[in-house]
Amino acid sequence: MIIAAIPVRNQLRWTAPLIESLLIGDKVDQVWLYDNGSTDKTISWAYHKMKYDDRLYYKDASGMRLYEMWNNMVARASNMNDAKLAILNNDIRLPFMALKNIADNMQDYQIAAVDTSKRSFDKIENVYPEKATWQQKTGHAFMIDANFWQGQKFAVHPQLIWWWGDDDLFRRCEARGGNICIMKGIGVDHGESESDPEYIGDKWRDIELDRVKFRNIWASPYSRSNL
Repeated sequence: MIIAAIPVRNQLRWTAPLIESLLIGDKVDQVWLYDNGSTDKTISWAYHKMKYDDRLYYKDASGMRLYEMWNNMVARASNMNDAKLAILNNDIRLPFMALKNIADNMQDYQIAAVDTSKRSFDKIENVYPEKATWQQKTGHAFMIDANFWQGQKFAVHPQLIWWWGDDDLFRRCEARGGNICIMKGIGVDHGESESDPEYIGDKWRDIELDRVKFRNIWASPYSRSNL
């Protein structure tokens, strides 16, 4: 089963084309739209789309922080049979059949990051997983073997707010014995910081708080023993 999960707040101009491309140009079984309090036409668009494609699921995620949404996505998918969960920013563009190709080639890897040396318009060819480390994360587009996280308390430390959760998830996967790869040959285009205008709070303060928390989490013997 291939699931794409997308956290959003507004920015339907990005969200709609991405979801359409996944439903029409890929082999996804489900698309989960986590809506963090949109005030534009995101909600009405989603409900209209769901009338015609039952693979799209809308979740009211108002009041949830970003990594709370990620943890909820992972927990849901981990209880599904052989689920491959792609967590995607809404401000990206993927090539035709990207998620199907990633899922088919993950082999014994628990996280597959997209190949940032390739663009979404580049032809998918010579696809293979190249072993990587947690530092080589791509927080805007990656796929996990969801069953690897079954029974775990969380995939991202719940104290993280905005910026360092992808580092934590990739590092936590590695620390729990998982393997990480870059799926060579499958690129992406990313509209950098397109979601930033929707951020509620002091972004740069929260990024700094996350940086300190991340370092403290991984410096603590207790945290390492409580993976």
